[in-house]
Amino acid sequence: MFSGSKADRTVSAVRINPLALAVYAVLAFIFATFDGLAGPLSDLIALGVPILVLTSILHLFLSNHWFRFHQNFSSDHPRKGQTVEYALSFSNESVVPLAQGVCVFSNPGPLDSFSSSVAIPSGGLQSGEYRAEIRCSYRGTYIVGLSSYRFTDVLGILTLETRIEPRVFYVYPELVQLDSSVERLARSSGADRPGSSALDEDPSIFEYLAPLRAGIPSTRIAWKRWAATGTPSRIVSGKSRSTALRVFLDLWQGPRNTLEKLASEDMAVSAAFSVLQYLSQSRIPAELVLGNREQGIRIDNPEDFTRVFDLSTNIIFMETEFPDRAFGNSTSTLLITTRPLVGSFGGAELDLFTAFEEALPANRAPHLLACPGPIAAERERATVEALLELQKACGTKQLAALADPAQGIEDIRHALCVPS
Repeated sequence: MFSGSKADRTVSAVRINPLALAVYAVLAFIFATFDGLAGPLSDLIALGVPILVLTSILHLFLSNHWFRFHQNFSSDHPRKGQTVEYALSFSNESVVPLAQGVCVFSNPGPLDSFSSSVAIPSGGLQSGEYRAEIRCSYRGTYIVGLSSYRFTDVLGILTLETRIEPRVFYVYPELVQLDSSVERLARSSGADRPGSSALDEDPSIFEYLAPLRAGIPSTRIAWKRWAATGTPSRIVSGKSRSTALRVFLDLWQGPRNTLEKLASEDMAVSAAFSVLQYLSQSRIPAELVLGNREQGIRIDNPEDFTRVFDLSTNIIFMETEFPDRAFGNSTSTLLITTRPLVGSFGGAELDLFTAFEEALPANRAPHLLACPGPIAAERERATVEALLELQKACGTKQLAALADPAQGIEDIRHALCVPS
């Protein structure tokens, strides 16, 4: 909820209309020539234009002072897909009509919800209301609400503009709860041994010394400590924190400013963070790699995930390079991409399908989750099926799946059901 308090009403800009100012200056000069020609009447005529101009400007500043407004949003923290009801109430607190005024709104995002501006009622003690719906259809940052209002004096000489700090909404991607089959995507040093995981004790990592007690098994006894102090002690090893899964989010820019692009990007981001959420809750070390950045973001626990999830509203798909860093890594990698699997784009010399053809025989291929737009989904599904056949021929078991935005967020769960 946001209202126009007195502290918010500092005039931000004053604009002068040079043409109108020149016209009234010429008129003032002409009427000034009548000064003294016909007694008091000529004096009044000579002062008429300056008085009119000063009165108009005074009325302008008073109009800016008399104007009051109040904004209301039905939600301060909208979710993706939610519609926020917006209401702007404004009024004139004086019996004197206001100067000509207009309210200007911020653009709320990819789907315009507001008029660009709305006129302010000018009658004495008159009030009005403007309502709109803010459709938070896509992930991202929405700058919404009143951005400024301005008044112009009756003579059109001067304009006062007061800027208002608009409301900023951060709309986060939707997340889906995944099952334990996602763990089959993960692999880390030692994790391929029966009964081991990325959190196994690593004998090479010293954590601390603890007293040796009956009933507590220990394979590493601190003999030197025992001899020096006379207290039986055991060595407690630290746990390995090697990354079990790299989630590589391809930031291909795709066709610009289309709803198809927005839908596919939101699906990809939701898939990436849904996987990371599950891994963090299960305490399985993971790493998020955004495009071809050199450094990934390590996520070991739910606290790390919450911190990284805050970045999700500002992930921008603007890269043209091929995601070659997703191939050939020793750590298991899940490549999530919105780009077509066949065909090179943005100057890339290689397409994804060809890259998989070359990487699969050498066991360098990542897992793949394709997130095309709704229109391209059927074409891409056929390519994914061809890739699955290629995997069978190579004897590999990497994930190759597709999540269709037209099927909703739950299609991510279906796509990531990794067979045993």
